[in-house]
Amino acid sequence: MCLLFETIKVKSNALVNIDYHNARVNQARKDIFGVLDVWDLRRLIEQPSLNPEQVYRCKFIYGIKFQSVEFIPYNIKPLRSLKLIEVESIDYSYKYLDRNILDNLKRSCPETDDVIFVIDNKISDCSYANLVFFDGEKWITPSTPLLKGTKRQYYIDEQIIKECVVEVRDLNRFSKMKIINAMIDLDESPEIQIENILR
Repeated sequence: MCLLFETIKVKSNALVNIDYHNARVNQARKDIFGVLDVWDLRRLIEQPSLNPEQVYRCKFIYGIKFQSVEFIPYNIKPLRSLKLIEVESIDYSYKYLDRNILDNLKRSCPETDDVIFVIDNKISDCSYANLVFFDGEKWITPSTPLLKGTKRQYYIDEQIIKECVVEVRDLNRFSKMKIINAMIDLDESPEIQIENILR
C-alpha cells in the first residue's frame, strides 16, 4: 500500500502551520486514494507530554487510514555546501514515505552536505527542503519544486518570498541561498553563499 507522511513542527507544545498541513494531507488523500472525508490533524494527533523548551519533529504516517505518529527532538543540521545534480525527472509531488530515489541521489555526492536537483536546466529542491535565493532585495523560490512545501506556500501567501523560474545560469544573480521546510523557518535557516554550490 502507498504510504505518505507529514512532518509537522511542534514548538511550545503547539502544532505549527497546522492548517497548511491539513490542506496537503486532505488533498493527497483525495488525489491518491479518492477519499473525500476531511481530516483535522489536531484531532488525530495525540501529543504526549513534551518539553516545551524543545522543538520536536512530529512524523505523521498515513494512507487511506491513519497509520502512526512519532515525536522526535529536532535541531537544525549544519549546511555548508551543496552540489547541482542533473536528473531526468523525479515524481515526488506528494510526500511519499518511500524516499529511496532522493536518498540514493544524495548519497551519490558524499563530498557535499546535500544536493540540488536540476531538471531541464531548472533549479528544483534539495533532498529535504525547498530553496530560496536572495537577489539583494527579495527572496526568490524556484517555481519548479519537487514538492510544494507547506512553509514555502505560507511564505508565498504572506508575500515574504516570490516564486519564479530559476535556471542554473541564473544562480550568479544571487548572493546567497537558504533552505526552508516545515521544520526550518526562513529567519533561522543557515545562509549558504552561492559559491558554495558546486557545479
